[in-house]
Amino acid sequence: MMFKKFAIAAPLAVLALGSSMAFAAGEARHSISLIAHVPTNGFYVVPTDADLVNKDQDMSFQPSTGKMREVTGFFDVRNNNGSVHASLESVPKLIAGATTIDLRVEFNNKALTTTPQMVVGESESDVNFRAPLRISALGSSFAPGDYTGAVTMMFDAVPPVAP
Repeated sequence: MMFKKFAIAAPLAVLALGSSMAFAAGEARHSISLIAHVPTNGFYVVPTDADLVNKDQDMSFQPSTGKMREVTGFFDVRNNNGSVHASLESVPKLIAGATTIDLRVEFNNKALTTTPQMVVGESESDVNFRAPLRISALGSSFAPGDYTGAVTMMFDAVPPVAP
């Protein structure tokens, strides 16, 4: 009689252990990193498509047109206490070793330089204003190579000029 109890208990224990091991072997776990930014209501400059600033943008040469691709997009801009000025951190270029391709960066149809300038006026920026961005290659002949580069734009909330 004792043998039967043991014989029944042993297979049940193996079954219980086996099922928990099988469950662990089939388990999948994923982690998703999240970020969020909530701008102040008074001043912000944010892309309408986050991929514009979060992913590499392809400016490859297009044989069919004989030109480099352009990067285009839009930014929502607001400064409810003045205008918005913009500048570039450095002269924009694509670089492949010692070879470079100069770039033109336009924000709200104004060519940006390393000197700050007004890109959205007081009245336009008082409400949510949508400004276009365009980055294009200068020149018409480009040396072969694999180029990389970065365009860093800086935006400033500039208070209104006192009368």
